[in-house]
Amino acid sequence: GARGSGRCRMVEASRRSVVARAAASLLAASTCVSPLAQAAEEQAAAQKLLELCAGRRAQSWAPEERPAVDELINEVVGLKAPWNRDALRGKWKLAYLQPGPSGGGVDRRIPFPEFPWNDSYQIFGEASVTNIGELLGPTLEVRVSGVLTEEDPSDLIAPKRFTASIDQGALCLNGSDRLCAPLPISGLGLFDGMYIGERLRIGQNLNGGGARIVQVRVD
Repeated sequence: GARGSGRCRMVEASRRSVVARAAASLLAASTCVSPLAQAAEEQAAAQKLLELCAGRRAQSWAPEERPAVDELINEVVGLKAPWNRDALRGKWKLAYLQPGPSGGGVDRRIPFPEFPWNDSYQIFGEASVTNIGELLGPTLEVRVSGVLTEEDPSDLIAPKRFTASIDQGALCLNGSDRLCAPLPISGLGLFDGMYIGERLRIGQNLNGGGARIVQVRVD
C-alpha cells in the first residue's frame, strides 16, 4: 500500500544519493593532482627549461626557439609551486626575457645598449638586491642596489610579491668595488617571484609591461 510505495521511494532516493556521491568522488579524484604528482610535474618542466636556458643570454634567442621556451615558462608558472625563501639568495644571470602582454620589456632606471656580449645579473641577499648590467662586458658595468622587502612573509606559495627600494647606483670598472663612480639613482621596483628552484628562477616585472625573466644561478 502507501507505506510500501513510500519505502520504495526512500530506497530509490537513497540509491540516487549514493550514486551521486560516488560520481562526485570519481570526478574529484580525476581532477585533483596529488602533491607528489605536482612535484614531479614541476621538476620535469623546470629541468627542461633549465636545460634550454643554461649558458644562454637573453639576446641570443632566435624567433623559432622562443615558442618552446614560452610554453615551458607558462607551464612552470601555472603550477604555483611552493616558495623556498632561502633559494633566492645568491647571484643569478639573465638567460631569457619573455615580453609582457603589450610587448614591454624590463623597466630600467638607466637605459643602456644590449650588445650581444653583455650579461645582466641580480644578486639577492636576505633583505637586499643588486642589479648589474654590463655595458662593455665585465670591463664596464652599471650597478644599482637597495632594500628588498617581501609583501607577505607568511605566504610561501608562488607568486611572491617583492618591493625593491633602490637607493644607490654606481658605474664600475673591471668588476671592482673600488673603481666605481657613484650614480644618482633611486626609486621603487615592484616584481613577482613566479618560481624559485635551486638553479632556476622566474620573475615578473610589474613596473614596466609585465615582462617575465628567466635566470640561472651562477653563484
